[in-house]
This record gives sequence, structure tokens and C-alpha cells, in this order.
Amino acid sequence: MTDTPGTGLHPLLPTAVALHQAGRIAEALAMYEKVLADVPEQFDALHMMGVIALQEGRLKEAQSRIVAALEQNPGDVPALGNLTAAYLRDFQFEQALEWGQRALRADPESVDALINVGTTLHEMGRFQDAIPTLRQARSLSMNSAHVCNLLGSCLLKTGDASGAAQEFEAAAQASPTDANSWANLSTALNALSEHQRALECANRSIALRADSSSALAAQAASLLELGKIDEAIASYREAVKHSPSVQILCAFANALITSGLNDEAAECLRRAIDMDGANPMARWILAMSVLKPIYETDAEVQAAREKLSEAMTELDDWFKTTANPRAYEAVGASQPFFIAYHELNNRHLLTRYGDLCCSWMSSLKAVPQFPRKSVARTPKMRIGIASAHIRDHSVWIAVAKGWALRLDRKRFELYLFSLNAQTDKETLEAQRMAAYFDGETKSVEGWVDSIKKSNLDILIYPGIGMDSLGYQLSALRLAPLQANSWGHPETSGLSTIDYYLSGDAFEPPDAQQNYSEKLIRLPNFGAFVEPLEPKAKDANLISLGLPKGVPLLLCPGTPFKYMPTHDWVWVEIAKGLSRTSRGKLVFFASSRGSMHILLIARLRKFFAASGVDFDSHVCVIPVLDRSRFYSLMQKSTLLLDTLGFSGFNTALQGLECGLPVLAYEGKFMRGRLASGIMRNMGMPELVATSHHEFVQKAVDFAADERKLKKLRSEIPKRRKALFRDETSVRALEDFLETEIRKQRAV
Repeated sequence: MTDTPGTGLHPLLPTAVALHQAGRIAEALAMYEKVLADVPEQFDALHMMGVIALQEGRLKEAQSRIVAALEQNPGDVPALGNLTAAYLRDFQFEQALEWGQRALRADPESVDALINVGTTLHEMGRFQDAIPTLRQARSLSMNSAHVCNLLGSCLLKTGDASGAAQEFEAAAQASPTDANSWANLSTALNALSEHQRALECANRSIALRADSSSALAAQAASLLELGKIDEAIASYREAVKHSPSVQILCAFANALITSGLNDEAAECLRRAIDMDGANPMARWILAMSVLKPIYETDAEVQAAREKLSEAMTELDDWFKTTANPRAYEAVGASQPFFIAYHELNNRHLLTRYGDLCCSWMSSLKAVPQFPRKSVARTPKMRIGIASAHIRDHSVWIAVAKGWALRLDRKRFELYLFSLNAQTDKETLEAQRMAAYFDGETKSVEGWVDSIKKSNLDILIYPGIGMDSLGYQLSALRLAPLQANSWGHPETSGLSTIDYYLSGDAFEPPDAQQNYSEKLIRLPNFGAFVEPLEPKAKDANLISLGLPKGVPLLLCPGTPFKYMPTHDWVWVEIAKGLSRTSRGKLVFFASSRGSMHILLIARLRKFFAASGVDFDSHVCVIPVLDRSRFYSLMQKSTLLLDTLGFSGFNTALQGLECGLPVLAYEGKFMRGRLASGIMRNMGMPELVATSHHEFVQKAVDFAADERKLKKLRSEIPKRRKALFRDETSVRALEDFLETEIRKQRAV
């Protein structure tokens, strides 16, 4: 208590304070009232009545009482802290920050004041600004789990997952029974791709507090990344029963969408919007949720495309009317990924999506703008490649790796930006290829900073449309020239992307109409591809439920590649096999939960309507690890291309296992990857240009062992033409040099 000039220490105050401390609040209030009746401006009575109002949630009264007290003693740090807390709890962050900073000026080493200011900045979304304040609080209170958790949260939200994990680890060590600390640590470890350890921490948090929505959500995120989709969804369902955040509801919705449960996802997202109507993330994902991975009919596909168009209009209108300053955080949170599997020209819809991305990214205001230095006298041209898949992934292996490996280092300087924390031996090899490699975990602001400072001549994204961070960055102008490529074989729709680097072997004559970017047709595949050199581990046919002694026709596409418009093709192949060779179509279950169940149910219905017994002609087996998949291909008869969206790496794997690949030459590049391979090998007999021809060739090859034997003998001789193609790299170098010289001359 104080003895403030002009007020004095009232004789009833000690009794009032004692009653207050004993929890006899009503009696304490009455005593404080008596004090104020005698001395209306008595500091301690005003302050303590404000504290009681704060404790009881009467926030407006708390604010007025404590403000009145501070008029008598403006420098009282505890009162300043309590007033800050009153404004914080009332979501009046500007006032909270003002009073919190006053407390800090009065006592720069007050831990409570530092925490209050750090908390306020965190709640305002000013995470970077909060970090120095919280670091100071951390230095003064080394064992405070609360400070560690708060600092860790800010670090995580600014992209420093490693630093966040260290703080959450410290919080968990300081308070091992604090479920929140373990849940936070799990979240950070997931961001670092340490999913197994993240799962262990989440489980520990749940053991301490079974109803923790954050712990259950962290557990679900770990399970999802570990491929246990059904368990992940079960954990998310439990999480949303217990006061979930909007962030948790959005994460759950994305998991549901990837499993084909779009209706339930939409319910989650509407709940999130009801909780926070200003949240851009929930609105963005809800708009994208109209696209399903599995459809029942062609009419459903068309309806989904119309709904997407309407949803994008609504998003555009919402952004223009609200001008949300953090709208950029939602860009790419869910992408129109599944639209690529519609065998239709998507340029119009994806250009609208690209415009939406660029518009929302304009809300990213606080980005350092680095003036481009003149590089005209620099001998080497700076080439950047930014991807979330610089690891053992098809985007890296098929497209970007060969460029990174073979570009002429005398002419070009390579900068690699690995946008994902996952690393493996391919990532380590990539580091050795680059003059500069950045694989740190960062926020979008951090990546903008890193890329712009690199002062690139051209920035290449080898597969836009596969991840959210890649979409955010590619919707900005971070280099004078920017290019997309066929890691995701579809146009980006982005006005910020100048070129689409493709392979001439894949493109139809009129291909430019399919792209918003300028199409660059590099020779052959447009990429330098290394042999995969598969190592097989015996796959036992009986254990997989596959018959011996009959042709096995592999249908290895993920379930969402099989559109309802092509269901009749599989029925007709089954009919043909029953007349000739008794062969079996072999489909694969999905690692994405119920997705394959939806596909198989649809196929069963179509087979039944066509009078064909599904189980007599089709086997559905689990997804195999790579070595067992190679073994199965070696024992199979034919690999059947997926219609409309072909498989490049899968076709190469089949050919390296000696398995003939029956390719379908589709309307768009994404449906011509396998046919490009087969034509490049000089084996056009394994290419079908119509669905009817595809059916006939599948049936004929399955029944003609002599023809198949001849094809198998030809494959090893011809497949060498597919690999280590220097002409495509030389053409890329010439294109890069020409365009960069033009740009530098401007």
C-alpha cells in the first residue's frame, strides 16, 4: 500500500486488504467503499476495487477504477499492470499496449510489465515486435513456463520453428505437468517434420489433460503426416469437441478434404466463420472445399467447377470490402489441386484463382523492399529454384534435380530455396549443388526477405500448386523473371509468373491456349532425368490377394486420378479380359483414409449397372513400399496409364522394371506424360489416342504373351533414350541466357 500525497493511509485499509486476501470479497468491497466515502481519491481503495472488478470480469468498471487510481499515482507499476490486463481481457489492444509501455517506462525490468507488453503484441499479431520484449522477460525469469510458451509462440508464428521448439522444450522442462507446454512442443516439432517425436509429445500432453484441444490437434497433425489419416481424423474429431480454435477447425477441414469428406469439412469451416467472421483462412478453405477428390458423376464435376467460380467471386468481394491486413496468410491454405484431374481446360478458372492469390498477397505490407542492384557486370547469371520438395519427391527427382545438377556453373550461379523442413539424402545432395542453399524454417515474410536479398535474375518454381507457401511466394514478384514448370503439370494462373517450362514431348500442337504463362517448349521432356535403378523386394502375390497364372494389369494411380467419365473404360477392359485371358485389374488403396473407399464404391456401382461382377475382375491391394511395388511390377503383365492425368515417375518405374506401359495420349500435357515417354522410346504401339483404342490394346496385349515378350525384350534397349538428356539442359541454358540478357538490358 502507498501513502500518496494528499490522500494518506486510511486506517480502514489494512482491514479491507486482509478481508480481500481472505477471499471475503463482499466485506472487502464494503470496507473499500467506506474508505472512498471518507477519501474519494484514495489510491489503494480505487486500485483494489478495480482489481476485484477485474477478477470478477467487470472489465469496464475495472478500467475506470484503476484509471482513477493512476490519476493519483501515475507511476505505480502494479496498477499499470492491472490496467493493462483489464484492457487485454477486453480485447482493447491499443489501450493495453499504451498502458503496458507506461509500466515498462516506470520499471524497465518488471517481468510482469514485459509479459503484458509481449502478450499484447502477440494478440495484435505483431509477433516479430513481441520477440525482443519476451526475450528480455525470459532473461529475467529463466524458469517461467509461461514466458517460454509465449516467446515460443511468437517464434513459431514468425517461421522460427527451431527456436520455438527450444522455448517449448524449456517450458516443458520447467513445468513437466503443464499439458500446454507439451502440446506446443508437439506443434513446433511437426513444423520441423519431426513427426514421430511430435506424436510422443502430443500423447504426453493428452495424458496430462485429455480434453486439451491443442494437444489432440497436435496429435492429429502428427498422425496425418505419418500417413495415419483415419487415426488423425479421429483425433481431430475429439479435438473439436473441446473449445477448438479457428486454426484447429481449419486444420481439421483440410484433413477431411484430403480424405474426400468435403461436406463435414464445410461444416467445420462454417463453425470457424461463426466464431471469427474476420478470419480469412476459414473463408479461403471453405471456398476451395467445393472441389472433391472423388465424384460420383460427371454432372457433379461440372457443378463443382461452377461452385468454385461462385466461391472465388465471394472471396474477392469479401477481401475488397474488408481489406483484411492479414489476408495473405490464407493464400494457398487450400489449393484447387483436384481441378487438375478434370480432363478440361482449366486456364480460365486457374487465372481467376491466380488473380485472387495476387490480390490477397497485396495485404503483405510489412515486407522489406530491397532495391535491385545492377548485375549487368556480374559474369554469372543468378538462377533461383524455390520448392517445398527438394527431397526424394517426384517434383525434385523428375524436374528440378537434373537442372540443378547439370546447369553450366561457368555461366550460372545456382540458388536453392527449400521451403519445407523435411530433409533426406536428396536434400543433402542438393546443398552440395548450390552456390547458396537456404533450408531454414521461415514465415512467408522471412522467405521474401531471403529471396529478394539474393538478387536473382530468374526464379523458377518447379511445381506451383503443391503447397501453400509456394503459392504465396509465387504470387509475389521476387525476381525480374519468374517461371513455373511441370512438377505440377498445370498452369499457375498467376500474373507474376512469366514462363511455363515444359517438354515438347508432352505438349499438343495448340498447347499455349492452356497456359496463362508463356509456354517454353524445351526439347523432349525438358528435363535431365537420371535412371531410378529400382531395387525390388519380393512381393508375395498370394499375401496380397492376387492370383497367380493370370495377367495382372496394374492401375497404380491415386484414387483421385480416376474420374467418373472414364468408369466405362475399366468395365470394358474387364469384359474383354473375361473373354480372352481372365486377367485382373489391380487398383491400390489410398493412404488418404476413406478416399479409395469412395472410388471403389463408385466403381462397384458402375460395374453392377453394366452387368459385370466387380470382384471377379478387380483386386484392390494396399499401397506398397517402393521395393515391393517394384517387385509387383516385375511380376505383372501391363501397367495401365491413368486417363486424363498421366504418371511420369510411375511410367519410368514400370519401364525400369521391364513392365510394358500402355499410355493414353490425352488432350493436355498432364494427360500425355506416359505417352511422351513411349513415343520418345520409339514404341508408339504402346500409345492409345482414344479411349476405345486404349480398351482394345489393353485386352489384346493381356491375351498375347508372344507380343508382350517381344515388347519386354525391346524395353531395355530403348529406355536408355529417356535418361541423361543433355539437349534439354542446353536448351534451358540458352533460353535463360537470352531472356536474362534482355532483362538486364532494360
